[in-house]
Amino acid sequence: MKSRMKKLLVFLLLVGTGFVMAACSNNNYNSSGNEGEDGAVTIHMAVFENDPGGQMEAARQRFNEEHDNIQLEFTPMSNDASQMHDQTVTQLSAGSDNLDIVNMDVVWTAEFAESGWLLPLDEMFTEDMQSNYIARQVDSVKYNDQTWAVPWFNDLHPLWYRSDLLEKYGYDVPETYEEAVEIAQHIQEEEGIQGFTMHWGRSEQLIVSFTEFLHANNGDFFDEDGNVTVNSPEAVEALQFMVDMMNEYEVVSPSAVGNSTPEDSRIPFTQGQALFNPNWGYVYSINQADDSAVKDKTWVASNFMFEGGQKANSVGGWNFAISSSSNHPEEAWEVIKWFTSVENQKEMLINGGYAGTQLEIYSDEEVIKAAPYLEEYTKVFEDASVRPSHPQYSKLSDIAQSHIHQALSGDLSPQEALDGLAEELENLE
Repeated sequence: MKSRMKKLLVFLLLVGTGFVMAACSNNNYNSSGNEGEDGAVTIHMAVFENDPGGQMEAARQRFNEEHDNIQLEFTPMSNDASQMHDQTVTQLSAGSDNLDIVNMDVVWTAEFAESGWLLPLDEMFTEDMQSNYIARQVDSVKYNDQTWAVPWFNDLHPLWYRSDLLEKYGYDVPETYEEAVEIAQHIQEEEGIQGFTMHWGRSEQLIVSFTEFLHANNGDFFDEDGNVTVNSPEAVEALQFMVDMMNEYEVVSPSAVGNSTPEDSRIPFTQGQALFNPNWGYVYSINQADDSAVKDKTWVASNFMFEGGQKANSVGGWNFAISSSSNHPEEAWEVIKWFTSVENQKEMLINGGYAGTQLEIYSDEEVIKAAPYLEEYTKVFEDASVRPSHPQYSKLSDIAQSHIHQALSGDLSPQEALDGLAEELENLE
């Protein structure tokens, strides 16, 4: 599966998962989704409440200024992807008409489509249109030979590192976790900082991170025939190393098991308190802000591998879908089409670092000048790693979070945790 994904993902570019949305103002807000006082239809779009740089809010205002017949309002959701999933499911399963546009993680497509919560978009998002988008992101919106969403945001979860400190102490970027631990131990002792800052709290972010360690040691959740392999020796060894990074090597703070969002691990890195931070691509633009302690001091690479293993960077992405309960699907489509347009994606990438899904923007000179790291991203996408695909992914993730977190917290050994996980996955329907 890894080799197939490499071929599809060479051009898949990104910045940060889960950090692309805005808190909203409520001008002309109409909770029923009917027409407002000025005759315009109000469309409600789900967004993360965190909006670095205010780019989503700026886009909302641009859209409203350009449209007399539609007014867009945001429905803020939790920054924690797991919590956002549950919030979204609550509204969709209740048939709420207060959520016209669903903002979906790439791993939710099968579940939401299977549940009947989305409108198929095959007639709107045609094959000709799809050819203008990054292929892997288009794949993520398909299920049972139908198209359920439009890709709008690309995510990858590579390694961000302090290039200035590696240079200061004469180190190249290490290739393996074993080498990285040794370097981290040296530099954290010299500089009084943490080697790694991680998001290992019980949330979807833990599955993102564990998948990288798992694939880096040639392990996986399932084999090609669908058999559960998550308790293989390679998997146990990978989880044991995560535990050892805290308890034996002391390069990860035990507080990492409470970090449930990417921001929890990003903040200390941007404050200059850590050497390595595996995280989503949004980190670059924040690190480059004028008030950042590490401006011009960080860069990106693939996450490490184990000896004899492979580098692995988890793939993410967010897609816009139309709720099957929406009273205004045609207007919702107009909003999606505008937000995923080349013009808007270029604007948001240049001004906020939010990488879109249209291929055209990545050959644009203005874009490359504003985001010079994109060239490096084409390289790290060669090491793309995909979380398991499953119609019951949310259940799978929740079960896995529980067992893995118990191992990291010291309540179970890695072997016990993964044996328990494997047994539950065997019975997952």
